[in-house]
Amino acid sequence: PSDDLHAIDNYYKNDFLGLSIKKPDGWYKMTDDELKSIFQAATGPLLSNNNITGDNVIPLFAFSRYQLGIQIGKFNPNINGVVSKLTDEDMKESECDSFISSHKLLQGTQLTTTNISNCAEVNFDGKTFFSQISHLSVNGMNFTQVQFVRRSKHNYFFTFTMDYDDEISKSQLDNTMKSLKFSNE
Repeated sequence: PSDDLHAIDNYYKNDFLGLSIKKPDGWYKMTDDELKSIFQAATGPLLSNNNITGDNVIPLFAFSRYQLGIQIGKFNPNINGVVSKLTDEDMKESECDSFISSHKLLQGTQLTTTNISNCAEVNFDGKTFFSQISHLSVNGMNFTQVQFVRRSKHNYFFTFTMDYDDEISKSQLDNTMKSLKFSNE
């Protein structure tokens, strides 16, 4: 699916997966190279320590309030999307169980989880997602992370992650998730 991804200035669209999402006004859209680099740096050690290959998880897009590296020492609210192709064995795990698995991946990292909500069902554009809110801390910076997960036909598993530290960013990111569309289902 990564061969078909492209982002226009104000939105991301992937024809192969049949999804599109709007970028918040004035926010930065990571280039494909930045996205791959950040994704590899952030997830490479987590995935390899847990016997998961990077081929299983493909970054789709990332939007952030500030361009990378500009606001040193200041939290950079963001939203990103990744997709993975599930095996028949993976399909046995519920969406809510996937949150438990992802929290296990974070153990032993610099991220400290201070509170985790229950898994909840939510809807965007008539599609069912499962969501969980985590309150996290890293290097003294506190922020909220909301993850939305969804299975689609053909065993694709989508994860959309929002990170924010204030209500303005939360509102912008909520509106971004509301713009998410799946066209081929």
